[in-house]
Parts: sequence; structure tokens; C-alpha cells
Amino acid sequence: MSACRTPLPPETLLAYWLGELDEAGTAAADAHLLGCDDCGAALDALVALGDGVRRAFTAGRVGTVVGPGFVPRLAGRGLRLREYRVAPQGRVNCHVGPDDDIVLSRLSAPLAGLGRLDMLVHPVGGGPPQRAEDIPFDAAAGEVVVVMPTQRLRALPSGTERVELLAVEPAGERRIGDYTFIHRSSAG
Repeated sequence: MSACRTPLPPETLLAYWLGELDEAGTAAADAHLLGCDDCGAALDALVALGDGVRRAFTAGRVGTVVGPGFVPRLAGRGLRLREYRVAPQGRVNCHVGPDDDIVLSRLSAPLAGLGRLDMLVHPVGGGPPQRAEDIPFDAAAGEVVVVMPTQRLRALPSGTERVELLAVEPAGERRIGDYTFIHRSSAG
């Protein structure tokens, strides 16, 4: 079989996998995939990537900022969640328990009217801050939900970690929240 001359774009494969194509789009993708080994292999790779990300996330190896509908889906899968709610300029004592699958922080902030929000994480023990750009947020609820990698949290020494939320606007950046997490080591 020769190489595909009209490969399905990755966004079409993703929408197909997620069941987001309309009936006509699904029928066209089905027909193409039945006769195209190249696009079938690309779809298989996409599914494998998604499965790998899901396993790494639920194992606590990666963290992310999530949208408002994601937390109920985590709880619905039976995962044990530990949540911390923090107001702007607030502080919270925190730790990760041995039975916690997911640790998340709900950072409240005035988000109405923002187009882009970035997050700076100043890690326990110092070092340069890590920046996450254009993170998802729920303007109506006035919160950002951060899921922390539990494996990283379990390995941290006791100490303080700071998170900043920055509104990125044409005129520059504006800090809209500063959050302090006083972490107690899992080792003691």
C-alpha cells in the first residue's frame, strides 16, 4: 500500500477519537480509516499518547491547570482528592496524605474580563520560577484549579512554595493574586 495522499489532519483524528465529529464527518473519517493504514496508525498513536498521559496524570507524575468540569470527572472516577482553597494574598498549610490520589488547589481571583492568564510557580527550596502561559480559568467562578503532581509533592521537603497569577494584557502584565503554600513533608 502506498503512502496516504490525503491524510486526515491531527485535529480531525482527535475529534473523531473524542466523538466530536458530526454524523457526516464521522462517516467520512470511518470510510477513510477503513482504507488507510497510515491514518489508522496515526489514530492508534494518538490513542496511545492519550492513554499514556492519562496514566501519568492519575499516577501523580504530572500536574496541570484544569477547566471547571474536570474536577467532578476525577471524583466520578473514584479518585481520592485533597483540595485547598486559597484567596488572593492568602496562605495555606498543606501536605499530601498517603491515600491521596490527586491534590488540587483552587485559587480564587478577580478574573472577569481577562483574556489571558499566566501562572508563576516559585518552588520550595528556591530556584527560578516556572511559568505556565495562557492557563485555563473559570471567570464566572473566579477561580483557577491547579492539579499538583502527587509524586513531586511527596518528595518535597517541608518549605514554602509561592504561586502568582498574572493577567497578560496589551499594556503589560498585572499581578492579580499571590498564593503561599506552606508544605509539610510527607516524611515528617
